[in-house]
Amino acid sequence: MGPVQSARLVSATAAFVTVATLAFLVGEATTALAGTLLAVALFGMSAMHEVHLSILSEPLFLAFVALTLAAMVRRDERPWLAGLWAALAAMTRYAGISAIGAVGLWSVAKAGTLRERLRRGLLAVLPAVVLEGVWFARMKLVATAEPVRELALYGNLGPTIKQGATTLASWIVPDTDGALDPSDAMPHRGAIATAAGVLLVIVVLTGTLRTIRQRRAARAGTGAAADAADPSAALRLLAASALLIACYLALLIVSRLIADPGIPFDERILAPVIVLGTTIAATGIALWWRSTPAELPKIALTGALLGWWFAAASFMWVDASYVMAWGSDFAGDQWHRSELLEWGRAHGRGHALYTNWPVVPYFYLGRPARDVPRLDEAGLLGDFADSVRAHDGLVLAFDVPGVEYVTRDSLAKVPGLRMIARLHDGAVFGPAPLVATPALPPTAAPPSPPR
Repeated sequence: MGPVQSARLVSATAAFVTVATLAFLVGEATTALAGTLLAVALFGMSAMHEVHLSILSEPLFLAFVALTLAAMVRRDERPWLAGLWAALAAMTRYAGISAIGAVGLWSVAKAGTLRERLRRGLLAVLPAVVLEGVWFARMKLVATAEPVRELALYGNLGPTIKQGATTLASWIVPDTDGALDPSDAMPHRGAIATAAGVLLVIVVLTGTLRTIRQRRAARAGTGAAADAADPSAALRLLAASALLIACYLALLIVSRLIADPGIPFDERILAPVIVLGTTIAATGIALWWRSTPAELPKIALTGALLGWWFAAASFMWVDASYVMAWGSDFAGDQWHRSELLEWGRAHGRGHALYTNWPVVPYFYLGRPARDVPRLDEAGLLGDFADSVRAHDGLVLAFDVPGVEYVTRDSLAKVPGLRMIARLHDGAVFGPAPLVATPALPPTAAPPSPPR
Protein backbone atom coordinates (compact mmCIF):
# COMPACT_ATOMS: atom_id res chain seq x y z
CA MET A 1 0.00 0.00 0.00
CA GLY A 2 1.03 3.57 -0.54
CA PRO A 3 1.85 5.70 2.51
CA VAL A 4 -1.40 7.68 2.42
CA GLN A 5 -3.63 4.64 1.96
CA SER A 6 -1.80 2.70 4.67
CA ALA A 7 -2.25 5.64 7.04
CA ARG A 8 -5.97 5.55 6.31
CA LEU A 9 -6.01 1.86 7.23
CA VAL A 10 -4.26 2.56 10.53
CA SER A 11 -6.63 5.41 11.40
CA ALA A 12 -9.76 3.46 10.45
CA THR A 13 -8.63 0.39 12.39
CA ALA A 14 -7.75 2.52 15.41
CA ALA A 15 -11.15 4.24 15.27
CA PHE A 16 -12.89 0.87 15.24
CA VAL A 17 -10.83 -0.38 18.19
CA THR A 18 -11.52 2.78 20.21
CA VAL A 19 -15.26 2.92 19.61
CA ALA A 20 -15.86 -0.84 19.83
CA THR A 21 -13.84 -1.20 23.05
CA LEU A 22 -15.58 1.69 24.83
CA ALA A 23 -19.02 0.63 23.57
CA PHE A 24 -18.51 -2.94 24.82
CA LEU A 25 -17.26 -1.69 28.19
CA VAL A 26 -20.28 0.55 28.71
CA GLY A 27 -22.67 -2.06 27.31
CA GLU A 28 -21.33 -4.76 29.61
CA ALA A 29 -21.32 -2.48 32.68
CA THR A 30 -24.81 -1.05 32.09
CA THR A 31 -26.99 -1.97 29.12
CA ALA A 32 -26.38 -2.85 25.48
CA LEU A 33 -28.45 0.20 24.46
CA ALA A 34 -26.16 2.53 26.40
CA GLY A 35 -23.10 1.05 24.68
CA THR A 36 -24.71 1.41 21.26
CA LEU A 37 -25.68 5.02 21.92
CA LEU A 38 -22.12 5.75 23.08
CA ALA A 39 -20.79 4.45 19.75
CA VAL A 40 -23.25 6.68 17.89
CA ALA A 41 -22.22 9.67 20.00
CA LEU A 42 -18.50 9.07 19.45
CA PHE A 43 -18.89 8.86 15.69
CA GLY A 44 -20.87 12.10 15.71
CA MET A 45 -18.43 14.16 17.78
CA SER A 46 -16.25 16.86 16.28
CA ALA A 47 -13.26 15.87 18.41
CA MET A 48 -13.22 12.32 17.01
CA HIS A 49 -13.64 13.68 13.49
CA GLU A 50 -10.84 16.21 13.99
CA VAL A 51 -8.15 13.76 15.11
CA HIS A 52 -9.04 11.10 12.50
CA LEU A 53 -9.25 13.55 9.60
CA SER A 54 -5.50 13.94 9.07
CA ILE A 55 -2.58 11.56 9.54
CA LEU A 56 -1.91 12.09 13.23
CA SER A 57 -0.79 10.01 16.18
CA GLU A 58 -4.04 10.51 18.11
CA PRO A 59 -6.08 7.65 16.52
CA LEU A 60 -3.55 5.03 17.58
CA PHE A 61 -3.08 6.76 20.93
CA LEU A 62 -6.84 6.74 21.64
CA ALA A 63 -7.01 3.05 20.74
CA PHE A 64 -4.24 2.21 23.21
CA VAL A 65 -5.92 4.33 25.91
CA ALA A 66 -9.22 2.49 25.34
CA LEU A 67 -7.45 -0.87 25.59
CA THR A 68 -5.68 0.33 28.74
CA LEU A 69 -9.06 1.21 30.24
CA ALA A 70 -10.47 -2.19 29.28
CA ALA A 71 -7.57 -4.00 30.94
CA MET A 72 -7.90 -1.88 34.09
CA VAL A 73 -11.63 -2.64 34.38
CA ARG A 74 -11.83 -6.24 33.21
CA ARG A 75 -8.34 -7.67 33.77
CA ASP A 76 -7.23 -6.06 37.01
CA GLU A 77 -5.79 -9.41 38.11
CA ARG A 78 -3.26 -8.99 35.27
CA PRO A 79 -1.75 -5.57 35.89
CA TRP A 80 1.01 -6.18 33.33
CA LEU A 81 -1.61 -6.23 30.55
CA ALA A 82 -2.89 -2.73 31.33
CA GLY A 83 0.73 -1.69 31.76
CA LEU A 84 1.58 -3.02 28.29
CA TRP A 85 -1.18 -1.02 26.59
CA ALA A 86 -0.19 2.06 28.59
CA ALA A 87 3.45 1.60 27.57
CA LEU A 88 2.42 1.39 23.91
CA ALA A 89 0.39 4.58 24.38
CA ALA A 90 3.51 6.28 25.74
CA MET A 91 5.52 5.03 22.74
CA THR A 92 2.90 6.65 20.49
CA ARG A 93 2.66 9.99 22.30
CA TYR A 94 4.64 11.12 25.31
CA ALA A 95 1.34 12.05 26.96
CA GLY A 96 0.85 8.30 27.36
CA ILE A 97 3.13 8.54 30.39
CA SER A 98 -0.04 9.63 32.18
CA ALA A 99 -1.63 6.25 31.35
CA ILE A 100 1.38 4.47 32.87
CA GLY A 101 0.93 6.50 36.05
CA ALA A 102 -2.81 5.79 36.11
CA VAL A 103 -2.25 2.05 35.73
CA GLY A 104 0.35 2.08 38.50
CA LEU A 105 -1.97 3.94 40.87
CA TRP A 106 -4.89 1.68 39.96
CA SER A 107 -2.88 -1.46 40.67
CA VAL A 108 -1.53 -0.20 44.00
CA ALA A 109 -4.94 1.05 45.15
CA LYS A 110 -6.56 -2.39 44.88
CA ALA A 111 -7.15 -4.02 48.24
CA GLY A 112 -4.46 -6.30 49.54
CA THR A 113 -1.37 -6.47 51.69
CA LEU A 114 1.47 -4.02 51.18
CA ARG A 115 3.51 -6.74 49.49
CA GLU A 116 0.66 -7.56 47.09
CA ARG A 117 0.16 -3.88 46.27
CA LEU A 118 3.84 -3.34 45.53
CA ARG A 119 3.97 -6.49 43.42
CA ARG A 120 0.99 -5.37 41.33
CA GLY A 121 2.46 -1.89 40.95
CA LEU A 122 5.80 -3.27 39.75
CA LEU A 123 4.10 -5.59 37.26
CA ALA A 124 2.02 -2.66 35.98
CA VAL A 125 5.03 -0.48 35.19
CA LEU A 126 7.36 -3.29 34.08
CA PRO A 127 6.33 -3.16 30.37
CA ALA A 128 6.96 0.59 30.35
CA VAL A 129 10.37 0.13 31.96
CA VAL A 130 11.36 -2.40 29.30
CA LEU A 131 9.99 -0.57 26.24
CA GLU A 132 10.99 2.92 27.33
CA GLY A 133 14.38 1.58 28.41
CA VAL A 134 15.00 0.22 24.91
CA TRP A 135 13.88 3.54 23.44
CA PHE A 136 16.19 5.56 25.70
CA ALA A 137 19.11 3.28 24.86
CA ARG A 138 18.46 3.79 21.16
CA MET A 139 18.19 7.56 21.58
CA LYS A 140 21.52 7.63 23.37
CA LEU A 141 23.06 6.11 20.26
CA VAL A 142 21.40 8.26 17.58
CA ALA A 143 20.31 11.50 19.24
CA THR A 144 22.21 14.76 18.95
CA ALA A 145 23.36 16.77 21.92
CA GLU A 146 20.76 19.48 21.23
CA PRO A 147 17.68 19.09 23.49
CA VAL A 148 14.21 18.98 21.96
CA ARG A 149 12.70 20.96 24.85
CA GLU A 150 14.22 23.48 27.19
CA LEU A 151 12.94 22.90 30.71
CA ALA A 152 12.01 26.11 32.53
CA LEU A 153 9.15 27.59 34.47
CA TYR A 154 6.73 29.09 31.93
CA GLY A 155 3.93 31.23 33.32
CA ASN A 156 0.88 32.87 31.75
CA LEU A 157 -1.27 29.76 32.11
CA GLY A 158 -4.53 31.76 31.98
CA PRO A 159 -4.95 31.93 28.16
CA THR A 160 -4.25 28.20 27.88
CA ILE A 161 -6.88 27.35 30.49
CA LYS A 162 -9.32 29.67 28.73
CA GLN A 163 -8.69 27.87 25.44
CA GLY A 164 -9.30 24.54 27.15
CA ALA A 165 -12.59 25.82 28.57
CA THR A 166 -13.64 26.96 25.08
CA THR A 167 -12.78 23.52 23.68
CA LEU A 168 -14.86 21.76 26.33
CA ALA A 169 -17.72 24.21 25.72
CA SER A 170 -17.70 23.31 22.02
CA TRP A 171 -18.00 19.65 23.03
CA ILE A 172 -20.92 20.22 25.40
CA VAL A 173 -22.73 22.79 23.20
CA PRO A 174 -21.90 22.23 19.50
CA ASP A 175 -22.54 25.28 17.31
CA THR A 176 -23.17 24.54 13.62
CA ASP A 177 -23.56 28.20 12.62
CA GLY A 178 -20.25 29.04 14.24
CA ALA A 179 -18.57 26.33 12.17
CA LEU A 180 -19.50 28.15 8.97
CA ASP A 181 -18.89 31.69 10.14
CA PRO A 182 -17.37 32.64 13.52
CA SER A 183 -19.35 35.89 13.45
CA ASP A 184 -22.55 33.81 13.70
CA ALA A 185 -21.39 32.02 16.86
CA MET A 186 -24.04 31.24 19.44
CA PRO A 187 -24.46 34.08 21.99
CA HIS A 188 -23.80 33.22 25.65
CA ARG A 189 -22.40 29.87 24.61
CA GLY A 190 -20.04 29.71 27.58
CA ALA A 191 -22.86 30.24 30.09
CA ILE A 192 -25.05 27.66 28.35
CA ALA A 193 -22.20 25.14 28.31
CA THR A 194 -21.51 25.75 32.01
CA ALA A 195 -25.16 25.16 32.94
CA ALA A 196 -25.37 22.05 30.76
CA GLY A 197 -22.10 20.72 32.18
CA VAL A 198 -23.28 21.23 35.77
CA LEU A 199 -26.56 19.40 35.05
CA LEU A 200 -24.65 16.55 33.40
CA VAL A 201 -22.33 16.23 36.41
CA ILE A 202 -25.36 16.17 38.74
CA VAL A 203 -27.00 13.40 36.70
CA VAL A 204 -23.81 11.31 36.62
CA LEU A 205 -23.10 11.81 40.33
CA THR A 206 -26.70 11.01 41.25
CA GLY A 207 -26.64 7.78 39.29
CA THR A 208 -23.24 6.86 40.74
CA LEU A 209 -24.22 7.52 44.37
CA ARG A 210 -27.45 5.57 43.98
CA THR A 211 -25.48 2.67 42.50
CA ILE A 212 -23.01 2.73 45.39
CA ARG A 213 -25.88 2.53 47.87
CA GLN A 214 -27.37 -0.28 45.84
CA ARG A 215 -24.11 -2.22 45.95
CA ARG A 216 -23.81 -1.77 49.70
CA ALA A 217 -27.36 -3.04 50.16
CA ALA A 218 -26.67 -5.99 47.87
CA ARG A 219 -23.58 -6.94 49.88
CA ALA A 220 -25.60 -6.68 53.05
CA GLY A 221 -28.25 -8.90 51.47
CA THR A 222 -31.16 -6.61 52.35
CA GLY A 223 -34.18 -5.61 50.32
CA ALA A 224 -34.71 -5.83 46.59
CA ALA A 225 -31.15 -4.66 45.97
CA ALA A 226 -29.92 -8.11 46.94
CA ASP A 227 -31.53 -9.50 43.76
CA ALA A 228 -30.19 -6.75 41.46
CA ALA A 229 -27.23 -7.16 39.14
CA ASP A 230 -23.81 -6.42 40.57
CA PRO A 231 -22.96 -2.80 39.63
CA SER A 232 -19.25 -3.17 40.40
CA ALA A 233 -18.27 -3.17 36.71
CA ALA A 234 -19.96 0.20 36.14
CA LEU A 235 -18.30 1.72 39.20
CA ARG A 236 -14.89 0.39 38.16
CA LEU A 237 -15.40 1.85 34.69
CA LEU A 238 -16.27 5.25 36.13
CA ALA A 239 -13.33 5.22 38.53
CA ALA A 240 -10.77 4.05 35.96
CA SER A 241 -11.95 6.58 33.36
CA ALA A 242 -11.81 9.41 35.89
CA LEU A 243 -8.30 8.36 36.97
CA LEU A 244 -7.06 8.34 33.37
CA ILE A 245 -8.52 11.81 32.79
CA ALA A 246 -7.01 13.20 36.00
CA CYS A 247 -3.54 11.84 35.22
CA TYR A 248 -3.71 13.08 31.63
CA LEU A 249 -4.75 16.60 32.63
CA ALA A 250 -2.07 16.70 35.33
CA LEU A 251 0.60 15.77 32.79
CA LEU A 252 -0.71 18.36 30.32
CA ILE A 253 -0.57 21.15 32.88
CA VAL A 254 2.90 20.17 34.10
CA SER A 255 4.15 19.96 30.50
CA ARG A 256 2.68 23.35 29.71
CA LEU A 257 4.30 24.88 32.80
CA ILE A 258 7.83 23.49 32.52
CA ALA A 259 8.36 22.02 29.03
CA ASP A 260 6.45 23.78 26.25
CA PRO A 261 4.53 27.08 26.62
CA GLY A 262 3.06 26.59 23.16
CA ILE A 263 0.93 23.53 23.99
CA PRO A 264 -2.62 24.38 22.83
CA PHE A 265 -5.56 23.00 24.78
CA ASP A 266 -7.53 22.39 21.58
CA GLU A 267 -9.64 19.47 20.38
CA ARG A 268 -6.60 17.50 19.33
CA ILE A 269 -4.84 17.73 22.70
CA LEU A 270 -8.04 17.28 24.72
CA ALA A 271 -9.45 14.47 22.55
CA PRO A 272 -8.66 11.78 25.20
CA VAL A 273 -10.43 13.88 27.85
CA ILE A 274 -13.47 14.32 25.62
CA VAL A 275 -13.64 10.64 24.62
CA LEU A 276 -13.23 9.37 28.18
CA GLY A 277 -15.58 12.08 29.46
CA THR A 278 -18.24 10.90 27.00
CA THR A 279 -17.71 7.35 28.27
CA ILE A 280 -18.24 8.52 31.85
CA ALA A 281 -21.35 10.45 30.80
CA ALA A 282 -22.85 7.44 29.01
CA THR A 283 -22.18 5.16 31.99
CA GLY A 284 -23.47 7.64 34.57
CA ILE A 285 -26.61 8.45 32.58
CA ALA A 286 -27.37 4.74 32.21
CA LEU A 287 -27.01 4.27 35.98
CA TRP A 288 -29.21 7.32 36.64
CA TRP A 289 -31.83 6.10 34.19
CA ARG A 290 -32.01 2.68 35.83
CA SER A 291 -32.42 4.18 39.31
CA THR A 292 -34.96 6.92 38.46
CA PRO A 293 -38.63 5.89 38.54
CA ALA A 294 -40.05 9.26 37.42
CA GLU A 295 -40.83 9.59 33.70
CA LEU A 296 -40.72 13.38 33.27
CA PRO A 297 -36.99 13.75 34.03
CA LYS A 298 -36.28 10.91 31.62
CA ILE A 299 -38.25 12.62 28.86
CA ALA A 300 -36.40 15.89 29.47
CA LEU A 301 -33.00 14.17 29.41
CA THR A 302 -33.91 12.28 26.23
CA GLY A 303 -34.82 15.53 24.51
CA ALA A 304 -31.59 17.18 25.64
CA LEU A 305 -29.46 14.26 24.43
CA LEU A 306 -31.22 14.15 21.05
CA GLY A 307 -30.70 17.89 20.65
CA TRP A 308 -27.01 17.52 21.51
CA TRP A 309 -26.50 14.65 19.09
CA PHE A 310 -28.17 16.44 16.18
CA ALA A 311 -26.13 19.58 16.86
CA ALA A 312 -22.87 17.60 17.14
CA ALA A 313 -23.60 15.54 14.03
CA SER A 314 -24.56 18.68 12.08
CA PHE A 315 -21.32 20.41 13.09
CA MET A 316 -19.31 17.36 12.05
CA TRP A 317 -21.25 17.04 8.77
CA VAL A 318 -20.55 20.66 7.83
CA ASP A 319 -16.86 20.18 8.47
CA ALA A 320 -16.76 16.85 6.61
CA SER A 321 -18.62 18.32 3.61
CA TYR A 322 -16.09 21.15 3.37
CA VAL A 323 -13.22 18.68 3.53
CA MET A 324 -14.73 16.45 0.84
CA ALA A 325 -15.17 19.49 -1.42
CA TRP A 326 -11.92 21.36 -0.81
CA GLY A 327 -9.61 19.00 1.05
CA SER A 328 -7.95 19.52 4.39
CA ASP A 329 -4.40 20.00 5.60
CA PHE A 330 -1.95 18.48 3.09
CA ALA A 331 -4.85 17.11 1.04
CA GLY A 332 -6.03 20.67 0.37
CA ASP A 333 -6.57 22.12 -3.06
CA GLN A 334 -3.40 24.25 -2.90
CA TRP A 335 -1.25 21.12 -2.79
CA HIS A 336 -3.18 19.22 -5.46
CA ARG A 337 -2.63 22.09 -7.90
CA SER A 338 0.95 22.87 -6.92
CA GLU A 339 3.16 23.70 -9.90
CA LEU A 340 6.21 23.18 -7.71
CA LEU A 341 5.24 19.59 -6.98
CA GLU A 342 4.47 19.00 -10.64
CA TRP A 343 7.92 20.30 -11.57
CA GLY A 344 9.51 18.02 -8.99
CA ARG A 345 7.57 15.06 -10.36
CA ALA A 346 8.72 15.80 -13.92
CA HIS A 347 12.34 16.83 -13.32
CA GLY A 348 13.32 15.67 -9.83
CA ARG A 349 14.03 12.03 -10.58
CA GLY A 350 17.64 11.15 -9.88
CA HIS A 351 18.21 14.21 -7.68
CA ALA A 352 18.16 14.50 -3.91
CA LEU A 353 15.29 16.79 -2.87
CA TYR A 354 15.33 19.54 -0.24
CA THR A 355 12.29 21.59 0.77
CA ASN A 356 10.76 23.84 3.41
CA TRP A 357 7.72 21.47 3.59
CA PRO A 358 9.39 18.02 3.94
CA VAL A 359 6.16 16.08 4.36
CA VAL A 360 4.63 17.28 1.07
CA PRO A 361 7.03 15.50 -1.35
CA TYR A 362 6.60 12.35 0.72
CA PHE A 363 2.84 12.38 0.17
CA TYR A 364 2.69 13.61 -3.41
CA LEU A 365 5.95 12.39 -4.95
CA GLY A 366 6.28 9.19 -2.95
CA ARG A 367 9.82 9.95 -1.82
CA PRO A 368 11.45 11.60 1.18
CA ALA A 369 12.95 15.09 1.10
CA ARG A 370 15.62 16.63 3.30
CA ASP A 371 14.98 19.79 5.32
CA VAL A 372 16.33 23.18 4.40
CA PRO A 373 18.00 25.01 7.34
CA ARG A 374 15.78 26.21 10.14
CA LEU A 375 15.39 29.85 11.10
CA ASP A 376 17.97 29.52 13.86
CA GLU A 377 20.41 27.91 11.40
CA ALA A 378 20.66 30.79 8.93
CA GLY A 379 24.39 30.90 9.51
CA LEU A 380 24.69 27.45 7.92
CA LEU A 381 23.25 28.43 4.53
CA GLY A 382 26.69 28.34 2.92
CA ASP A 383 27.24 24.79 4.19
CA PHE A 384 23.75 23.93 2.99
CA ALA A 385 24.63 25.03 -0.55
CA ASP A 386 27.68 22.79 -0.42
CA SER A 387 25.50 19.88 0.69
CA VAL A 388 23.06 20.45 -2.18
CA ARG A 389 25.99 20.41 -4.61
CA ALA A 390 27.54 17.29 -3.10
CA HIS A 391 24.26 15.35 -3.39
CA ASP A 392 23.32 16.75 -6.82
CA GLY A 393 20.23 18.13 -5.13
CA LEU A 394 17.29 20.35 -5.98
CA VAL A 395 15.48 22.64 -3.54
CA LEU A 396 11.67 22.92 -3.79
CA ALA A 397 11.09 26.18 -1.93
CA PHE A 398 7.41 26.99 -1.39
CA ASP A 399 6.41 30.64 -1.11
CA VAL A 400 4.64 29.89 2.17
CA PRO A 401 7.25 27.96 4.16
CA GLY A 402 6.95 25.82 7.23
CA VAL A 403 6.98 27.96 10.34
CA GLU A 404 10.45 26.81 11.43
CA TYR A 405 12.32 26.95 8.11
CA VAL A 406 14.14 29.70 6.22
CA THR A 407 12.11 31.41 3.50
CA ARG A 408 12.41 31.29 -0.27
CA ASP A 409 13.81 34.84 -0.30
CA SER A 410 16.60 33.77 2.08
CA LEU A 411 17.49 30.84 -0.17
CA ALA A 412 17.60 33.15 -3.20
CA LYS A 413 20.42 35.15 -1.55
CA VAL A 414 22.69 32.18 -0.92
CA PRO A 415 25.74 32.55 -3.19
CA GLY A 416 26.07 28.81 -3.81
CA LEU A 417 22.49 28.41 -5.10
CA ARG A 418 20.82 29.56 -8.30
CA MET A 419 17.13 29.75 -9.23
CA ILE A 420 16.24 27.18 -11.87
CA ALA A 421 12.50 27.84 -12.16
CA ARG A 422 10.00 30.33 -10.74
CA LEU A 423 6.49 28.94 -10.40
CA HIS A 424 3.24 30.30 -9.04
CA ASP A 425 3.64 28.72 -5.59
CA GLY A 426 7.41 28.65 -5.19
CA ALA A 427 10.81 28.34 -6.81
CA VAL A 428 13.30 25.62 -7.64
CA PHE A 429 16.93 26.12 -6.66
CA GLY A 430 19.99 24.15 -7.64
CA PRO A 431 23.72 24.46 -7.11
CA ALA A 432 25.26 27.46 -8.78
CA PRO A 433 27.95 26.69 -11.38
CA LEU A 434 31.42 26.78 -10.07
CA VAL A 435 33.48 29.67 -11.36
CA ALA A 436 36.93 28.46 -12.26
CA THR A 437 39.72 30.65 -10.93
CA PRO A 438 42.05 31.54 -13.86
CA ALA A 439 45.56 30.31 -13.40
CA LEU A 440 48.22 32.99 -13.15
CA PRO A 441 50.74 33.07 -16.01
CA PRO A 442 54.16 31.70 -15.09
CA THR A 443 56.61 34.30 -13.98
CA ALA A 444 59.51 34.68 -16.41
CA ALA A 445 62.84 33.63 -15.01
CA PRO A 446 65.26 36.52 -14.47
CA PRO A 447 68.11 36.74 -16.97
CA SER A 448 71.28 35.01 -15.99
CA PRO A 449 74.01 37.34 -14.80
CA PRO A 450 76.90 37.80 -17.23
CA ARG A 451 79.99 35.80 -16.59
